[in-house]
Amino acid sequence: MIAQLTVDLGAVRRNVTRLRALVAPARYGAVVKANAYGHGLVPVARALEDLVDAFCVYRVDEAQQLRDAGIRAPLIVLGPTEPRELAGAHASHAAITLWDADAFRRDVVRTAHARGDRFAVHAKVDTGVTRLGFEPGAAADAIASLAGDADLDLRGVYTHLAAAEELESAYTLGQLETFRNALAPIEGLLRERRIARHAAASAAAMLFPALRLDMIRAGIATYGIWPSAETRTAVGHAFELEPALTWATELVVVREVEAGRSVGYGCTFHTARASRIGVLPIGYAEGLPRALSNTGSALVAGQRVPFVGRVCMNMSFVDLTGVAEARAGSRVTLLGSDGSERIDPNDLAGWAGTIGYELVARLPEAIPRRFLEPVDGGTTGAPGTLPR
Repeated sequence: MIAQLTVDLGAVRRNVTRLRALVAPARYGAVVKANAYGHGLVPVARALEDLVDAFCVYRVDEAQQLRDAGIRAPLIVLGPTEPRELAGAHASHAAITLWDADAFRRDVVRTAHARGDRFAVHAKVDTGVTRLGFEPGAAADAIASLAGDADLDLRGVYTHLAAAEELESAYTLGQLETFRNALAPIEGLLRERRIARHAAASAAAMLFPALRLDMIRAGIATYGIWPSAETRTAVGHAFELEPALTWATELVVVREVEAGRSVGYGCTFHTARASRIGVLPIGYAEGLPRALSNTGSALVAGQRVPFVGRVCMNMSFVDLTGVAEARAGSRVTLLGSDGSERIDPNDLAGWAGTIGYELVARLPEAIPRRFLEPVDGGTTGAPGTLPR
């Protein structure tokens, strides 16, 4: 085994069940972009379809993968859609995001005409990320125009928050106020047409009840990973998340090395004593951050063992001195539990100077994934009418 990821789909379902109870009556949009944050797009969606109200993806091809796998829940494409992708998005009954560009809107309408059905869309308002979205002062007129277009089916209006994970409440609540003010002229239209408003991702959904609106878009917390240490400190005493991912590999060889020996590229580590150095068959090409060179640890035989030397493209090193039972073929846990010790994505990310989001999202799809099915048997929802 070079490496294996194990995904506990039961843990994913339990996370969603807890979060859903917390944010009720708001609907639950599960964000499954980036291969479900590294957890496996289709298996995660199948496991959650009976628990969520929609799936949010970034790209049209992700929506198409879900439809090809038989997922029937509503789909929202959060990222940009190219004109060449419109026919595929429409055929997949996926709602795309509009935020600007009248020329692109003409392409959307043309596609709807050609396919003989309205095109589902969500409109985005920029309230402070300065990324995508209608400017707040122009949003009401733009959204009213979309709602009045007979070729479009406006399903939702949303924004994205910039600082909820950092508990920057003044900025976050300011964004909510900007969003509400932008929509105030068309509140009656939104209510009459039952157009959903959504703003909160995982952190805001847990921390700011006022931001739950009609729907939340929960990504990282769906997989049992805290959005930030601040979020965990603020709500973790009253709320449990279960990390769903275990990442393991095996020792290729254990080297008995004398004191003063250089280990790895660049000679950045020298043994200070006679040591046992274990070689792992994975490196940054397999998703292990190079920034873990000479920092952080893995688990072997229930003990923490430090990374030493530089993480290579396909190999890395740990210091096994003191772990007498470690030998070639011994299990190495990079994420997950071994005995009483545990490493979660935020631990590993913190050592590497990044965030849990990046760590799991960059896990290569080529790494084999084993899926533990939920013990309650709930993996998919009952067949229904394909959302239009």
